[in-house]
Amino acid sequence: MESISTTIYQYLHAIWRRKWMTAFAAWAICILGWTVVAMLPAKYESSARVYVDADGLLGPLLRGIAAEVDPAQQLDVLQRTLLSRPNLEQLIHMADLDGRVKSPADKDALIQALPESIVIKPQTKNLFTISFQDGNPTVARNVVQSLLTIFAENTTGTTRAQMDNAQRFLGDQINQYEQQLRATEQRRADFRSLHLDVLAGVGATQERENARQQFAQIQNDLQDAIARRDALKAELETLPQTTATGAVQGNGGTVTVGNATARLADAQRQLADLRTRYTDAHPDVVAMKAQIDDLTKQASSDRGGGGGGGGTARLSVSSPVYEQVQVRLVEQNSQVASLQRRIADAQTNIGRLDALARTAPAIAAQAQDLDRNYDVIKKNYDELLQRREAANLAQAADTKADQIQFRVVDAPQVPRAPIAPNRPVLFSAVLAAGVLGGLLIPVMLAQIDRSFATLQRLRGLGLPIAGSVSYVSLMRNRAQTTLETAGFGATTFALLMLYAVLIAMTFDFHRVLSGGGVGP
Repeated sequence: MESISTTIYQYLHAIWRRKWMTAFAAWAICILGWTVVAMLPAKYESSARVYVDADGLLGPLLRGIAAEVDPAQQLDVLQRTLLSRPNLEQLIHMADLDGRVKSPADKDALIQALPESIVIKPQTKNLFTISFQDGNPTVARNVVQSLLTIFAENTTGTTRAQMDNAQRFLGDQINQYEQQLRATEQRRADFRSLHLDVLAGVGATQERENARQQFAQIQNDLQDAIARRDALKAELETLPQTTATGAVQGNGGTVTVGNATARLADAQRQLADLRTRYTDAHPDVVAMKAQIDDLTKQASSDRGGGGGGGGTARLSVSSPVYEQVQVRLVEQNSQVASLQRRIADAQTNIGRLDALARTAPAIAAQAQDLDRNYDVIKKNYDELLQRREAANLAQAADTKADQIQFRVVDAPQVPRAPIAPNRPVLFSAVLAAGVLGGLLIPVMLAQIDRSFATLQRLRGLGLPIAGSVSYVSLMRNRAQTTLETAGFGATTFALLMLYAVLIAMTFDFHRVLSGGGVGP
């Protein structure tokens, strides 16, 4: 304890011995520090509070029927892109910061410095603050106001620009798909028209079955017709061609002839009727011509036999039964020829149907490819139409009822007092540094001083000490000590008064800026 007291006494003695050095150091540090603090540029801050509502009512109403744009995400993007270079260039122009730009390098430096002074701080989910610091209070207010304007424009302009781009893109895509859809529809129609019989499916199979059944039936009919024809031929060979039907009496007698002429006329009428329906190559026409030739020969022989002398003769005429069988044979030949033509036609038809059946899988595969391409294009086309309608609805909602409601709660004002530097605190810190520095200098000098301020330090050398003079009081010394003490006190008081004046001037200056005027 005695050691600590002794040390303190030594330090106090050293300070008192060098009190003028202490005062000079304190004054030098304070004057220098206060000058630096007074020269620090003032920083003014202007701020505004903004409320942004991401529209919690309109969004749910349009969900599912309009193109969804997340307002909260959009707001986050706006906050992140607010300090982009294009916006900062617009900010420099709007806030009248062009006067600080003398060259492109100055503009780049200003663009890099602005984000460091702009602070966007969220307070709640929908409330946040925009603040800016500058040496000019008017500029600080203008910057914040310009930021609010840019933010409001981006809030409405970004979404609408995106909607316009989306509308143009959807319109171009719809036009392209519409052209593709029409071309695909035309290809489908042409393909179906070309292969309609194959694409009939079950109908084509039934047609082939019917064709085969019809072919079998015609074959049966042909065989029956051939059998009847052969039977008629056999029957015709067994019948006599002529019969004796009359007599001729010569020398002015009466001549009776058969009915060959009448039958010839009837056959000629039948031939004329057949020629109206068939060509000369038709079997019925050919048979009828042959019959007419026979009847013509018979009629000629009858007339030639009647021109003789005066005797009596028998006349031969064609047998009616023979002629009837011959007519039936002709008809049967015609039927056989007709059935043969039908068989040829049926075979051709069956061949055509078989060929179609062999190509049906490939044609069906091509039809499926066309249908699949058509379905894909049609689906994309319908979806694009739906998206365009949803985009139109979303654009109408954004135009007529903004999804993001922007409202300024506290408008930016021109700051009256600087926010930095805090001069009273800095003045006080400089004063403390000056006093501390003034005290430390004598203490540090005392560490290298070789003199002995106390008897105890002198005895520490181990030398014999005869005695010591504790105090010598002379009138001259007392006056000098009193004068020095008064001067040191006045110097210290003057330093404190200068500090008080600086503090008072700082507060009075703030009061003047705030509009209160100078007062007590």
